[in-house]
Amino acid sequence: MSKKISIEIAGGIGKHIMATSFVKWLNEKYPKKKIIVISAYPEIFEYNPRIWRNLRLGQPYLFEDYINGGDFRRGEPYSIEEYYRDKNKKHLMNVFPKAYGFNKLNDNPQSEIYLTNGEEMDGKVYNEQNKPLITFQPFGGLPPGMQPSRMKMDSSQRDMPPELALKIVQSLIKNGFKVLQLRGPNEVPIPGTLQLQLPFRNIIPIIKHSIGHVGIDSCGMHAAAVFKKPQLIFWGGTHVDNVGYDYEGVFNIFNENSMHCRPRLQVHDQAAIFPYKDKKEGFEFDYSDSEIEKHINKFIEHIKK
Repeated sequence: MSKKISIEIAGGIGKHIMATSFVKWLNEKYPKKKIIVISAYPEIFEYNPRIWRNLRLGQPYLFEDYINGGDFRRGEPYSIEEYYRDKNKKHLMNVFPKAYGFNKLNDNPQSEIYLTNGEEMDGKVYNEQNKPLITFQPFGGLPPGMQPSRMKMDSSQRDMPPELALKIVQSLIKNGFKVLQLRGPNEVPIPGTLQLQLPFRNIIPIIKHSIGHVGIDSCGMHAAAVFKKPQLIFWGGTHVDNVGYDYEGVFNIFNENSMHCRPRLQVHDQAAIFPYKDKKEGFEFDYSDSEIEKHINKFIEHIKK
């Protein structure tokens, strides 16, 4: 029997953060195995003591030096029935083992990110210099196959309309908070927010030591959940039961037009960004000013109590 298990992980940063729960599951089920992670974002697995080798997709001599003679697994949790069928609906983290051929579910998944003392200090110092700090992510990563363009702002994806994002920021600032926007280089900066162009690994300690996170279903939400930070999450098309969190301090906000992703997959039918639209698409983030204020006030009350 092989002494090594190699797993390949593709997709976005948020999916990689959720995959750390699978690494934990593997390590606890097979404590004598050497775990090799081959991924698009190895920085998420950096310093993880459960991992023997942390490699990037495309690593030279990957098969000869690491995979050969071991147990190699490639899987896609989004394709598992328990994830996308309503009657069996599970969180994405539950289905990782089954997706990778272990024919089991992870009943109590816990994501993990390991930080160095220096990274911890960086996060503490930035928050001390900008307190009280809330991290804010109104726009998510590009769906597969899309290029940066005006279509990136289609609210039938996960993104907030910029007008909603601005209202949220203005309300938080009015209540005495500083707001750090988490964004990629192709995403619009929201006026009034602090800006840092750093690798996401460097942002994680700031998220950990902030007082809370506001945003959408994206990598900031998943990183904040690792450290059980208070969160105010506005849901668009993706579904809270599949990829969200419900621990104490999480406020999941949605309306009747939200969470209609077909059929609870990671992204919408790609046709939705062209002539055809579901009747709910484009209305996921329709909130009045008073509704926005109500949700933010509840979040602030929780932070301050």
